Amino acid sequence: MVSAGKIRSWGVSNFDVDDLAEMLAVAGSGRIACNQVLYHLRQRAIEHAVIPWCEQHGVAVVAYSPFGHNDFPKAGSKPGQVLQAIAEAHGASARQVALSFLTRDPLVLAIPKAASETHAEDNAAAGMLTLNSSEN
Repeated sequence: MVSAGKIRSWGVSNFDVDDLAEMLAVAGSGRIACNQVLYHLRQRAIEHAVIPWCEQHGVAVVAYSPFGHNDFPKAGSKPGQVLQAIAEAHGASARQVALSFLTRDPLVLAIPKAASETHAEDNAAAGMLTLNSSEN
């Protein structure tokens, strides 16, 4: 498709390191644009191998469901209290803190769901938030 001029680039979804290495061997260096993977505060396994592999090979990581699946930390829970304290220190929302944390690596971007214009604006404002080293 790239050779035919029909697309500029392409990516993969839910590839682990073995799958990525196999695809790299077939496609060649610089061909895989991104790997779209599940990544949220309660699902961070990709930090150990997938993200480092992608960094080494220049493959963007696209995090889907960055707020989880109805399991975002509740305000009264210990994780929710930590998020809220960080959010208050920055004048931000807990979801903005989560997005900022998940996208702290320049190669990682998130595609959060937004059910309204207000949600979209709140998500976008996370890009202006910089967490300090103790919050990362």
